[in-house]
Amino acid sequence: MFEHWEPIYPSPELAALVAVGVFEKDARILDVGCGGGLDAIFLAQCGFDLIGIDISPAALRVAKRRARKTKVRVDWRLGDVLALPLEDEAVDFIIDRGLLHVIDNKCRSKYSSELYRVLKPHGRVLIRGASKKSSKERFNPITEKVIRKYFPRFRSGPLLPIPLFSPAGALDGRIAFLTKR
Repeated sequence: MFEHWEPIYPSPELAALVAVGVFEKDARILDVGCGGGLDAIFLAQCGFDLIGIDISPAALRVAKRRARKTKVRVDWRLGDVLALPLEDEAVDFIIDRGLLHVIDNKCRSKYSSELYRVLKPHGRVLIRGASKKSSKERFNPITEKVIRKYFPRFRSGPLLPIPLFSPAGALDGRIAFLTKR
């Protein structure tokens, strides 16, 4: 199993964004590649309207079980991020923790187009992923060049270094904050 796939806590950078009020009170948030759902459940516990999408039925079973246990409502959907099962301009904010870095370069433009399609005007995207190729995993690093090339219809802030925490330890990562133009 992929050792960094499943974090054990919601992302600290996500908690910081909630703490400083980045999300509007009535924000509808999409967690793409939600996996076991920890970030989506955390945001639902904070009172936001959440959609979690993953291609893995097994991951969604874990997410649904966790959501029931914490007594929160998340709209879990089985789906491919290259053809998101959402209507146009359906969400205010998208979170991506470790998804873009596993998407092949040939599919990254389609991924970006799908995020653009489902975001409301001036919607935002938080991308977190590996900063370099790994000898063990098949990461496609998140770099400034990648953000410029595949997300041209978005305005981007600086690409910053962060650790991505998991049971296997910390992975050297990058974080990007994008806004739909």
